[in-house]
Amino acid sequence: MKIASGKSQSRLSQKQIAADLGVSQTLVSMVLNGRADGIAKTSYDRIWEYALANGYSPRGMKIDAVMSNSLQMGIATVGYILRAPLRLANKSNFFSHVHQGLHDHLTENGAKTVFLGSEDLITEKDLEQFVKTRMQMRGLVIMGEIDPALVRKLAKIFHRVVYTSARLPGVCHSVVANDEDASEKLVEHLYSLGHRRFSWMGGSPGTMRHHYRLEKLKTALQRRGIELEHCQEDLSGGADRREGYDCAMALLEHSRNNPSTAWICFNSLMARGAITCLLKNGYDVGGSISVAALDFTRVRDMEWPTLTSSGAVPEELGRIAAELIIQDHDSSYFQDIVIPAEIYIGESTGPAPQSKAKPTKAKRS
Repeated sequence: MKIASGKSQSRLSQKQIAADLGVSQTLVSMVLNGRADGIAKTSYDRIWEYALANGYSPRGMKIDAVMSNSLQMGIATVGYILRAPLRLANKSNFFSHVHQGLHDHLTENGAKTVFLGSEDLITEKDLEQFVKTRMQMRGLVIMGEIDPALVRKLAKIFHRVVYTSARLPGVCHSVVANDEDASEKLVEHLYSLGHRRFSWMGGSPGTMRHHYRLEKLKTALQRRGIELEHCQEDLSGGADRREGYDCAMALLEHSRNNPSTAWICFNSLMARGAITCLLKNGYDVGGSISVAALDFTRVRDMEWPTLTSSGAVPEELGRIAAELIIQDHDSSYFQDIVIPAEIYIGESTGPAPQSKAKPTKAKRS
């Protein structure tokens, strides 16, 4: 982008931009005030790129401090949005890893991340602001499944949008974990240890990730002639330790002192909560009951007992999202990338015990 030469240090005006680019001041005003409808994309981008390259600062525009500083220093920025109800203070174990991978790869390529807000707090006014500031960012990363209507709005605003842990085909790029492979690896490990009685502890009900993990788990079990004895859902949507503890208590009450020998949890935090509940109630984790999780975060080996878990490395999801954002070539095609799963064998799983016979009328849901 050509930089204006010989300009004074005074604030660059819309009139000067129009003169330099040979376009009308009215067109410049509409573009720099966020209007895109009815304006050719090439003209829109040309005006914004020229304005930003020459230090234009719209009056009254509330630009995030980090973004503003990055712009002044010539550092590219990438925005990110968290699914509801996540906030910066409770980003979640999984998405903290995703953000780390995103941050690391962007830093290696001279860019930084900027938090644009949480799904449930984004207003129409915020969207208008995004329109005004979008040329200052290389793209947007959405962390977690959000309202499809909001994804579509964001995809119309930002040049590149990458959806992590969710998909919306034909609208934006996506990077997801191979939950089918993760389920297969986890079930094979437990099956080889002699387990034939399985229960599921689900988190974040109603989301694509929950539905997909449960369906792929059922498929992996059915290949071996097994059906889930019980599904216990986390109805709060928290998918954290508290929800894991509560689900574990419900499973124990449901089992009438003859619980399944293998419990598979939606994520590692729920598994940790379940383990706490089992230990408190006198169960031998990895002995009488094996507990495993369908993700692959640091929670697996930070506490005793170490946790058997299988899933895609979340930092890799962030790294691939960064690659899609900073790639130089434009394409009319959207990429849907699936990250392979890994498995970690911890102390929370062990050989199936010689337990009581399976109840003849086990409840299923």
